[in-house]
Amino acid sequence: MIKPFRNLLLALAAATCALVTAGDDPTPLFKRKIAIHPAPMLEDVSGREYKFLVDPAKAKGTPAEAFKAVWTRVKAAAAKEGFTVTEKEKAPLKVEMTTKEYLDTADQALWKRGYLIRITTKYKAGIADANGKVTVKAIHEEVAKTLAAPLEVVGVKGEQECQDNVGSGPKGQLVGYIEKGASFSVPLDDLGSLTLGDFGKYMPELLKLGLPAGTRLISSKAYSYRVRPGYVVLPGTEPCGVSMEGWAMKEDGPIFLYDFSYGYEDLTLYESPETHLQGERFLSKVLRGELAGLALADDGKWGGSKVRVLMKRPIGQ
Repeated sequence: MIKPFRNLLLALAAATCALVTAGDDPTPLFKRKIAIHPAPMLEDVSGREYKFLVDPAKAKGTPAEAFKAVWTRVKAAAAKEGFTVTEKEKAPLKVEMTTKEYLDTADQALWKRGYLIRITTKYKAGIADANGKVTVKAIHEEVAKTLAAPLEVVGVKGEQECQDNVGSGPKGQLVGYIEKGASFSVPLDDLGSLTLGDFGKYMPELLKLGLPAGTRLISSKAYSYRVRPGYVVLPGTEPCGVSMEGWAMKEDGPIFLYDFSYGYEDLTLYESPETHLQGERFLSKVLRGELAGLALADDGKWGGSKVRVLMKRPIGQ
């Protein structure tokens, strides 16, 4: 049963958990997070991504047409609010296609244990790459538990990252959660029949979650159409790369969800407060302010997460 969101926030704050909300407090979200997690607790969180979910009914036409229309409106809204947005010189609206598969049991046992497995497959000229990028993420209610997750990759080269994610919450406030992830690339054939053991041979901690190695994982698959048209310019960091992505349930099928995101990778929450402040202001003033009409109708349920929409997991679940 879903608890009332107010009670959830109180419980999470008491436990120094992952979800923090700005509510009606004028204090910026990043300062609220620092108050709950003072230095050096979040030193390993070295990036931040801001996410805005777009209603596909408000972004009509083909993905290419929708991206162009949204990007044009973002540039105009940003200029009106005093922000600088720049565009790439070459092919800013070139559409890239991938598939993203999220693996879990039928009852989402991995999600309930704070883990997420994703396979990203690139396509070139309509042909899928033989290799896939596997990403395993730890997203626990308690920040300390997320940060402590080993996510150690064995047998192949792996890369780790840890970032803060910011999106829309109930009643229009900003909410955020911290995730830690590890990625590695392997031939898709090496993943066998997509059991937990097929992934556990590369990340053994998955086999310590109380599920048998033979547990069959079910794929929730999205066909992703994406452009990287330019940058949001924020003080104190390099220009922040923009991504716009649309998801369909089948190749060339209708888009059921779009998003707009931007971020940076080189700062902790304890550094460059003006960067974090202006990053939040761009989301609040430009996207959720000037362009509020583009927002997904129930975007406050998802915290900016497309995966929550796909997996039907609103905030608090």
